[in-house]
Amino acid sequence: MTRIFFVAALMSSTAITSIAQAQDTLRAGADQDPESRVVELPETVVTGRGGFEEDRFYAPSSIRVISGARLSVSSRTMSEALIGMPSVHVQKTAYGQSSPYIRGLTGYHNVLLVDGVRLNHSAMRAGPNQYWSTVDMYATDQLELLAGTQGVIYGSQAVGGVVQAVSADPRFSTSGETIANGQVYTRWSSAESSFTGRLSGEFATDNWNLQVGQTLANYGDVRGGNEVGTQDETGYDFAGTDLKLTRRVGDDARITFGYQRVKMDDVPRTHKTIDGIDWNGLSVGSEIYRRHDQTRDFAYLRTEWEGSGGWADAGEVTLSLHRHDETRDRMKGSDGVAAGGEFQGFGVNDLGLTARFEADGIWGDRWAYGFEIHREGVDSFKRNFDANRVFTGTEIQGPVAADATYTTIAAYMQDELQIDDAWSLIAGLRAERIDVDVDRVEDPVSGDPTALERDYDAVVGSLRALFMPSRDQVWYGGLSQGFRAPSLYDLTSLDETSVVESPDFDLESEHFFQAEIGGRGRYGGWHWEGAAYNTWVSDMIVRNPEAAVGNEVLKENADGWIRGVEVMAGYAWTDEWSTQLSASWMDGETDQRLPQPDAERVRRSITRLMPLQARLVTTYQPNSQGWWAEAYVWAVDNQDDLSLRDERDTSRIPDRDGDGFADGTPGYTIVGLRSGWQVAEQALLTVALENVGDVDYRVHGSGVNGPGLNLILGLDIRF
Repeated sequence: MTRIFFVAALMSSTAITSIAQAQDTLRAGADQDPESRVVELPETVVTGRGGFEEDRFYAPSSIRVISGARLSVSSRTMSEALIGMPSVHVQKTAYGQSSPYIRGLTGYHNVLLVDGVRLNHSAMRAGPNQYWSTVDMYATDQLELLAGTQGVIYGSQAVGGVVQAVSADPRFSTSGETIANGQVYTRWSSAESSFTGRLSGEFATDNWNLQVGQTLANYGDVRGGNEVGTQDETGYDFAGTDLKLTRRVGDDARITFGYQRVKMDDVPRTHKTIDGIDWNGLSVGSEIYRRHDQTRDFAYLRTEWEGSGGWADAGEVTLSLHRHDETRDRMKGSDGVAAGGEFQGFGVNDLGLTARFEADGIWGDRWAYGFEIHREGVDSFKRNFDANRVFTGTEIQGPVAADATYTTIAAYMQDELQIDDAWSLIAGLRAERIDVDVDRVEDPVSGDPTALERDYDAVVGSLRALFMPSRDQVWYGGLSQGFRAPSLYDLTSLDETSVVESPDFDLESEHFFQAEIGGRGRYGGWHWEGAAYNTWVSDMIVRNPEAAVGNEVLKENADGWIRGVEVMAGYAWTDEWSTQLSASWMDGETDQRLPQPDAERVRRSITRLMPLQARLVTTYQPNSQGWWAEAYVWAVDNQDDLSLRDERDTSRIPDRDGDGFADGTPGYTIVGLRSGWQVAEQALLTVALENVGDVDYRVHGSGVNGPGLNLILGLDIRF
């Protein structure tokens, strides 16, 4: 096991984050007794209660938040903002295609929300995928991570966790005059050869608020560490547009229209191409190129209120329309010579209606209930061409069924009962039905066009307890069920990023059962939190190598388990200095099938199992000096516990002994520094030096290495 050295860092954290808010509270009580010197964490979140605000500290589950300018200072994309969080492993298939593993699960086993609108859909791929990169982080004011199985509130696919990107809350004028303000943000990075710019504005009257923004980014080829150097054909372009118009209706109600559009052009995926790297025994592919375009549009109209009393004391009703288009341009090759390829893609139109309500019960309890309807229309195509890009024909379908609908109808209820001053019980139940209607798909036996209909039903429940022996200590625990019905991708896909698979019309729904216990607390200069969990897996859809050679896989339902521990502790040494340490460990196995001719079932590690990891941050902010700084150490262990599929994935996981099978990903330790200056009343300059040691490293299962020594400059101007 790699030794993990934690270097006590110099430097500080930031008045632009909740850490600084905690330090302000600490300063206010600096002369008090230790028992009364409490580090407050006044973070409010909306994901835990399905859209209704709550204090994160008292939430009965593991939930974390990154707020405000901290997002743009510490990361490049939304997925990368989650790096270093306990039980989160952010894999990068390509530089523009990153996906978080949350408690051992990724892709369609996690739910992605933007302003409460569900972006998951039935064409989303199984493993780490590119879709999480289509969220504009610079249009996000707060990022929330709700870890663990959340089947009652968020339904199918909410197994590993839920991540929500929340835009800025609207502000209204109190003077009767129109308020207008704006922001210009720029970011430059040396290792990424990138430049990002964003222009946004806000206009408000007593009852109206308008927020608009435009983000443009150009990412060049990323430079790895001192041995790898520049990784060719890894750059791409990104553009994001956002608008939110809010009308206040009285003091406690409002109507909101929101719209976001993101476009990503020519995002290359190189690990299977001639532009791959041979670092530590990685195999270099034969394809000439593989490029993806992504376009995502979504709009929503929401009415929300609180404090009205009755059966819907608080509520929100949202009508949404989500359109996602993806294309892939691929040229195969041999010995660097083009051999023909294909242009394929899909489109999804998701019309959704979500209603959530809360009301007081007759025993002093609080009811939450609601329903959710999504109707997805899906189409796909595939066109073949020769080595000269001359059209040669079309296929029956693209990556998923050529013509299909996927309909979800669900209802849930949950009750929180306050037993006494210390104990609360939260019990919930959800019923969900999914109907699949496919008009055109390739028959896996005959190869001819065919049609199919399937339906899936599930009822899941949860029971959680919350214990608060004092206002500064919270303990929680519970049992939660989750499920995931087979998606159109599972049932009808023909190929994946690195393998070839066939449609399978007989797959069953996946079922999950998670037990969790955790807590958080604060005392004097200390604050801490942690959780331990075990997830039992039934009928999970796994993909196994079909033969001893080749890249064909078979899909089947299998059982397994995932368990882990996540901890975080922080201490404020003085009014200016503080340190925070977080760490997580995980293990898990599923049933898998050996390749032909054996075809025997064995129990092996889950795919892309997260290594042991830890992160140490020491922060410094002198009183009233207008600057801050921080230093961090991120340490990750070796990962050589591999699934059968991982062993074959030598383009992403090193084969150090040259036997044709992956051996595992080496561990690494990354050191970085960040600082910021309030150079003017309305201007903040930030400087970061990441990967100070210029270390060559790769996040386990990624298709590219991480950036080497990287100087990042940011300038945030408000007007």
